[in-house]
Amino acid sequence: MKGLLRNNFYGTLSNAKVFAGFMILFGIFGVAVISQSVQIGYVMIGSIGFSLSAIIVAKNEFTTKWGKYKLTLPVRRADIVKSQFLNQVIWLLVGTFFVGVEVGLSWLFHGCPFDQYIDVLTLFALGISMNLFMGAIFFPLFYAGGEERGEMFWMIAILCAFGIDYTIITILNELLEPGITTIVFGAVALIICSSVAFGVSYPVTVGIFKRKEY
Repeated sequence: MKGLLRNNFYGTLSNAKVFAGFMILFGIFGVAVISQSVQIGYVMIGSIGFSLSAIIVAKNEFTTKWGKYKLTLPVRRADIVKSQFLNQVIWLLVGTFFVGVEVGLSWLFHGCPFDQYIDVLTLFALGISMNLFMGAIFFPLFYAGGEERGEMFWMIAILCAFGIDYTIITILNELLEPGITTIVFGAVALIICSSVAFGVSYPVTVGIFKRKEY
């Protein structure tokens, strides 16, 4: 299991280094200017981008035949899937770190760019939620539909993640009165719903993978 996770991590690392370079430059710009839209863009891109690199690596493994070669090793298919889910979580944490540093520095130099201090909580929750929903949707689709459709599946996963989060936020705004309590409740709801979806997606993906013939 550790070997699989290490392999996925280092497989993602090369693309992540390039993306990290972009995020550093974007972060310098974000700290230098006073712009709410730039802060929102940085949080969303940073929250999703690193984990998207991990998803792309999962697809590339089967394109290069390494994914099929792993099936000949003394590892369970469940461990292969688990390593990919854990790899996404690791890169989610990396992205959250980048976002936290940039937002913290911007806040330090320019003050809070949002209407309320607590709005940043919703923004972080939205980024994390989209990341988890993206993985929860992509992996079952990928193993069920085949690696040759990988690019389409991760695009579908991103769009679906956005749509699900938008729906959750819209429903909560309709049901609850505006205020700090609603903002906190909404952020918690996004995290819980996406975490549950991510957790449920794992056994579903394992079940699909176990029935897959290569």
